[in-house]
Amino acid sequence: MYRLFTRDSAAAPVLQPRPPGLYFWLAFLVLLIVVAGSALAVVYATHTSRHRLNSVQQLEQQRNFLQVEWGRLLLEQSSLVSQGKVEDMAIAELGMELPDMSKVVVLNSD
Repeated sequence: MYRLFTRDSAAAPVLQPRPPGLYFWLAFLVLLIVVAGSALAVVYATHTSRHRLNSVQQLEQQRNFLQVEWGRLLLEQSSLVSQGKVEDMAIAELGMELPDMSKVVVLNSD
């Protein structure tokens, strides 16, 4: 049997695979810790954003409720301030009455 040698095969030494060294495992461990930390940061950011969104929605509901209540209070105030209502309350609760025209004094603003 004949063995053929080519220029490339004869010149190239056969490299034996080396087991990974300490620096490889250290770099692997650091990258693993960085990936785990990044994953935990994503989980924390997602949780925080959902919690804040929930708080914002609750505050918006409270704002809407307070705006409705403010509208009701404005309507009540306008009904209480109306002239007829004030006059009726003055007569009923305070016993006030309209004065006679003979008792009215008009002052001149000179």
